[in-house]
Amino acid sequence: MTTAEPLTQQTQQRLADRLKRVWADTHPELSPASIAQWERCTCRACGRSQLVDVLCLGDQPPANAFLSPGDTGRRETRFPLSVRLCENCGMLQLAHVVPPEMLFRAYSFFTSSSNRMGEHFSMLMGRFVEESVPSGGLVVEIGSNDGTALASLRHRRVRVLGIDPARNVSVMAASRGVPTITEFFSEPLAAEIARTAGPASLIVACNVLGHIDDLDDVCRGIQRLLDPTGTFVFEVPYLGDLIERAEFDTIYHEHLSYFAVRPLVALFQRHGLALTRVEHFPVHGGTIRGTVVRGETLTDSVRRRIECEERMQLAEPSTFARLDERMRQTRESLRSWLQMQRDAGLTVWGYGAPAKGTVLLNYCGIDTELLPAVVDSTPMKQGLRVPGTRQPIFPPGALTVQKAQRALILAWNHAAEITARECEFQTAGGRLFTPDLREWKHEPGGVEFFGDTPGGFRQSLDVDVY
Repeated sequence: MTTAEPLTQQTQQRLADRLKRVWADTHPELSPASIAQWERCTCRACGRSQLVDVLCLGDQPPANAFLSPGDTGRRETRFPLSVRLCENCGMLQLAHVVPPEMLFRAYSFFTSSSNRMGEHFSMLMGRFVEESVPSGGLVVEIGSNDGTALASLRHRRVRVLGIDPARNVSVMAASRGVPTITEFFSEPLAAEIARTAGPASLIVACNVLGHIDDLDDVCRGIQRLLDPTGTFVFEVPYLGDLIERAEFDTIYHEHLSYFAVRPLVALFQRHGLALTRVEHFPVHGGTIRGTVVRGETLTDSVRRRIECEERMQLAEPSTFARLDERMRQTRESLRSWLQMQRDAGLTVWGYGAPAKGTVLLNYCGIDTELLPAVVDSTPMKQGLRVPGTRQPIFPPGALTVQKAQRALILAWNHAAEITARECEFQTAGGRLFTPDLREWKHEPGGVEFFGDTPGGFRQSLDVDVY
């Protein structure tokens, strides 16, 4: 299969206008009358009902339900953002589910918006195609987004297929020549793909499992589609990093589950699948990559990782009580800092409008009085407003044009990339901070950050294999 060359910035801008129209056509109205909000009472990993409440971030709007200028007069629908821990297997998960049709049919994140993430996923695809896929073999990506990862295989002698329910991002995937089924992955869909295209030598799902309520259906689908000697590779944000770094802003309605290794083993074993290898990467604030094959064997390396998690007390309610206190401290310190900047006559804008930014601003009660505007490089978000707190979103160039003196990097997992990009802003005297109030600077030798606020949004540079 052949695919198009990477999109130019001009092409992305032209597509952005079309994508905004798709967003308007497909993004449903969120209202109490139209939503079937419900509560989850059983664990997504083990199926037991031993769930206890451990965290609450209040009632929040869906993190990617951006407002158009004409929507500012309407009342936004908010949903409980509370978290429960399974006492049986240790899975951390949201207590309430917003229907996926309202969250994923139009999506505002594009993999191609970050060079770093594009390179990360391209390396993943190249490595596992070499390891697992024969010539002519089928590679399926669940949650393929704009096709960036699969497009990286255009020079390989393999077949590729993307699956993603977001109608707007499928437009981008099609422009890259990546065939995409615009639907949610399920066992019936997997069976149909296997029937028409044959079994998959490699199935990839990056930052997808946490979005899905029925993980049993996903596992049944993998069993249906995966070749007997095939490999399933997934990436998910790691619970250990969330706790260690107090990354509470990664908790939002799209992320239904927060994974440690132990509950993942329990989930896969129930479906005749074996997690054979776990790797740790610093992307997205801390990510684990799992390699899964058919079988039920627990490898020594995975067993050691579970033992490590027991020492970390990832399944103890007391761990989350301590996290809750750190969340409150972050809220108080960040609000105090913003108030000090405002009282000193300094203007602070947000940098990036990711879902985590929506959560942080709403949890901390940071409105336009403290943070008047946000910039973001994603064309589809520009001209819209942040859910709940209503900051208008501008292109990054507005930061210098509007003479903001400070920038709060809400997309803190891309802080190094943003800092390197914003040389002009820093040369003009602007200063960049992450929500832990560390300052980031672009120096001749590279990007550096200063300050050492414990437990807040730290970025490690480690790559560990267990």
